[in-house]
Amino acid sequence: MADAPMKNRQRVTARPALLGLLLAAALAATPAAAVVVNRILATIDGEPVTLHELNTFAERATRGRPAVDSAALLEGLITDKLLQKEVSDKGIIVRDEDIDNYIAGVKERNQIDDGQLQRALSEQGLTLAGYRKQVREEVEKAQLINREIRGKVNVTPEEVERYYQAHLEEYATPEKMRVRHILVRVPGDAEPSRIEAAVAKADDLHRQLKRGADFAELARQASDDAATAQDGGDLGWMKQGEMLEAFEQATMALKPGQLSQPVRTDVGFHLIKLEERAGASHKPLDELAAGIKEQLYGAALEERYQKWLTEELRKRHLVEVRP
Repeated sequence: MADAPMKNRQRVTARPALLGLLLAAALAATPAAAVVVNRILATIDGEPVTLHELNTFAERATRGRPAVDSAALLEGLITDKLLQKEVSDKGIIVRDEDIDNYIAGVKERNQIDDGQLQRALSEQGLTLAGYRKQVREEVEKAQLINREIRGKVNVTPEEVERYYQAHLEEYATPEKMRVRHILVRVPGDAEPSRIEAAVAKADDLHRQLKRGADFAELARQASDDAATAQDGGDLGWMKQGEMLEAFEQATMALKPGQLSQPVRTDVGFHLIKLEERAGASHKPLDELAAGIKEQLYGAALEERYQKWLTEELRKRHLVEVRP
């Protein structure tokens, strides 16, 4: 609306991501590099965590992501192994049907067929069998976490209400005005004679309106704003900050139904009519409750997950990190 007074296929990723857990791979070291890459970095219940495992884990975990320091990666690998131990200890089993359904969902979301999935996996150095193994491990861990954490996290209506009240300003809707205008176009650098003619035309239109002419009809006949003229000069609902300064000042001074004097802006002279004004308000809680609950639930879930890792899971196993 050039004349209105306004201020001027991602790449398919097949790796599953569940609760931000990093993927781990169990690839064997080559014999020639065994002395170096199989250096033991830590033990979990006496079982070694090797440098080769960390390198493989880092390659998978950081692909397409910002670099992560080695200490954080080692912690991620240890956590992953602890989760795998818990899955085994608790006898969690994922059916082949569940894996099929997960992969079908990946294809549907990415709008790809089997061949395209195979190519996407190949680009990431994965086979379909290897990918199914990763999916199985992640679904197993998700089931473990559902069992251990999700059932113990709850967000009450009272918590939602308290959050809403504490963040009320975030849900404010500013005052808005429904405005019509008639534009007499004249550039700011126009010859004085053109400006005088525009002033005369604007004054004449103003007199017609004061004598009772219908604003919308006159806009259709005389406005130079082609984008709004056929709509009777209707600019719709506008908020503070969306209008040119002089236009906004004149509009803010009007009451519904009132007409302004001709107002000069960079595009010409405007005759403004304020149709309606809606005061500032706040979005009601019933429109926001579901989103707030989801946000609070996610935060509580993460907090409970971290507490479970550090205060329960980690304490059930002997973890020793070597210097």
